Amino acid sequence: MKKIKILLAFVVLASVIASCKHDDYFVGGTLHNAKVNMTTYDYLKSNKDQLFDTLLLIVDKTGTKDKINQTGATFFAPTDYSIRAYLLNKTLEAQRKDPAKRYTIDTLIKYDLSHFTDSVSVYIIPGKVEAKALNEKGTLFQTAKASVNSVVSFEYTDDVNLGYNPNSANKPQIMYYTFLKKTLTPPIVASEISASDGVRTRVQTSGIETTTGMLHVLENGKPDRTGHILYFSQKRN
Repeated sequence: MKKIKILLAFVVLASVIASCKHDDYFVGGTLHNAKVNMTTYDYLKSNKDQLFDTLLLIVDKTGTKDKINQTGATFFAPTDYSIRAYLLNKTLEAQRKDPAKRYTIDTLIKYDLSHFTDSVSVYIIPGKVEAKALNEKGTLFQTAKASVNSVVSFEYTDDVNLGYNPNSANKPQIMYYTFLKKTLTPPIVASEISASDGVRTRVQTSGIETTTGMLHVLENGKPDRTGHILYFSQKRN
């Protein structure tokens, strides 16, 4: 009887997995519907964990709300962890000259807002970017900041921390967003772009379709700078 129950549970689980639509997405191990009845801005604002509060503060102060809500646009959103990592990075830079210095969000708003108004655009692609239209090598896109390009790829992984199971015949795929520091000439292979040419960032949640466009969330930055740090600090040739 116990074996029958186990077998039945397995069949039910297999049926649930098989019935999951490709237009759903995973975040935190929970299945969500990919389509949300909110604008990109409002969806970020509604996040129950408040992962985007500081990001939206910057968006509000820079007047770039309409940019991320532009019809048909794709926004690769950094979380507040990435902003915190950026502020720490700037603090360490300032403390090389004065150990008492600190670079806070207030510092950013007071002194660097004009710079950030333009820089928010490097996270926006004026068009729909979906995983199903991508490949491993990557596709070159012009961002909303016309002088900056990015490469978006959808790559197979054999990293067990990213869902790979050696006992499965199917490898999971991960989306990557690579900010380019300089203009590169095709053909381009995303995984081979050097650190001097671009900054490669994993997408931790992808495929959210809002009423205004597409939303992908970049991996959390960390205070020790092992994760994503805002591209705003990256210099271009």
